[in-house]
Amino acid sequence: MSPSENQDESRALELSRQCVASKLPFHALPGDDDDLVEKGLLDSMGWVDVLIGVESATDIRDFGNIWPEGRPKSIRALADTIREARRRVPEEKPGEGPAARTLGGSEVSIGGWGYALGSVTVSADQIESECALPPNKLRDGAGIRTLQIATDSEDELTLGQRAAEAALEMAEIPSEKIDFLVATSTTFLNLPSFAASLHSRLLLRETSGALDVGGACVGLIYSLAVAKGLLRVAPQEVALVVASEVHSRRLNAPHVPGEFRGLFGDAACAFVLTSAADGGGHAARLGDFVWGCSATFASSLGARMAENAGLTVQFKGEQLAHAAVTQMDRILEILEDKSGRPRTEVDYFAFHQPNPRVVEILAEKAKIPLERIPLLSATGGNLGSATCGVSLCQALTDHRTRPNPSQPPLIFMAAVGPGLIWGGAFLN
Repeated sequence: MSPSENQDESRALELSRQCVASKLPFHALPGDDDDLVEKGLLDSMGWVDVLIGVESATDIRDFGNIWPEGRPKSIRALADTIREARRRVPEEKPGEGPAARTLGGSEVSIGGWGYALGSVTVSADQIESECALPPNKLRDGAGIRTLQIATDSEDELTLGQRAAEAALEMAEIPSEKIDFLVATSTTFLNLPSFAASLHSRLLLRETSGALDVGGACVGLIYSLAVAKGLLRVAPQEVALVVASEVHSRRLNAPHVPGEFRGLFGDAACAFVLTSAADGGGHAARLGDFVWGCSATFASSLGARMAENAGLTVQFKGEQLAHAAVTQMDRILEILEDKSGRPRTEVDYFAFHQPNPRVVEILAEKAKIPLERIPLLSATGGNLGSATCGVSLCQALTDHRTRPNPSQPPLIFMAAVGPGLIWGGAFLN
């Protein structure tokens, strides 16, 4: 090995030791060849935290994602991976290639919002017992204390209806004014579709359109973008966007891993969009949208319906968490460019929240205060497509209740979903 290679190895080892030491404040630094996860020094999320720390320190995109099969999770393996990554050809930077897209257009504002959570609160201890998980797996490993679960009388339609009616009431807009209902739900698998069924529940007029949008965890952001575009041709200039998920029934299947099922709660959110000049007294203006698909990480999460209508899930939690953190940080970079505002000026961040630990790691990597992120997943769980929306509702409500707010808040939204599809938007 040449002197320069020796120097590179020494620097990579020292950096790896520093990143591991920062996550083991109460432990002596292990040997360079000790497997940190096998020895119980780090759990899977702690290992993700280390990978994110190395990525932040080196600016190596997607560092350690996906971690090679059979490679130990040790300090020396980290150092070797750093050196391998630095020998690669530099990759496309976020926002420079064809993955980044924006949707501009006329002024569109959110004039009303509302959300509904499943009415039953279930403790992490009970979830762990039901899902056959080790004690404290959810509370300590994922940061989830409780889940909000739908009752027997609640489903995607009842939750969606409650959220929509609250949003319409706040906007002071009657249902007959709605030109389009744009809806998203991953768990509603019936026909008629979720949008058509909710259209009937809300007694919208016959000439009001009903459109379903996919996207899973990114569904709410995609639905807002679609609704903004549709308002260009809407006679009343009003659209209603609804996201609703009831995971507790859909994921209650024998082939669904307990560590996946135990993360999810049930909820819905709704937003009234208007292209009127002022948008109403509580309005927040929708800015640009960005989206893309990083298919490299598509194998991290997959689900399919078996012949007996049972659900089979493929779930690689560590890979998915790492991909989610790195991609959402890139979305923030793009939103800073599109909005012309740095993240330090953002009032709220309405993120998708796979679990609270992922949000904490993201906040550390992105260098944003955790208190600017409405952390609903700690008590509600991952709410799928409704997560971003409920977080946005909480942010808008918090701003509205502040004494004499001088201007609309600046809010960044970001989400990732299976695929790995991603999307973001800003409001101001």
